[in-house]
Amino acid sequence: MRFILIFIILIVQVYADKDSYNRGEMLFFANACSSCHGPSAEGSSSYPRLANKKRVFLKKKLLDFRAGKASSVSQQMMAQFAKKLSDKDIDDLTFFLSTHKKVDVGDVDDDILGGFGS
Repeated sequence: MRFILIFIILIVQVYADKDSYNRGEMLFFANACSSCHGPSAEGSSSYPRLANKKRVFLKKKLLDFRAGKASSVSQQMMAQFAKKLSDKDIDDLTFFLSTHKKVDVGDVDDDILGGFGS
């Protein structure tokens, strides 16, 4: 009986993680994060890499930005993006980034709204 219960919990967790990953990916592209941080969240010389960073770190930064804590112009810009994110959005976005799989750039629909990947 325990084995069946553990198996069911694991199956539910796998599907919940997939949904959270997909929602996080959609948020990343819908909020134009890819415009600065790159389609694979790889960053650049001006913008930090977000892919595969620790989830706790990413969540703290987004919560700080949402609260208006910014010590530079680029952080003030991030605060404008973060203030419209809900707690669920931040959870999904940080899950996506911390477990990031490289996005095929050809898979990103580059439309006026920022598109979203796979």
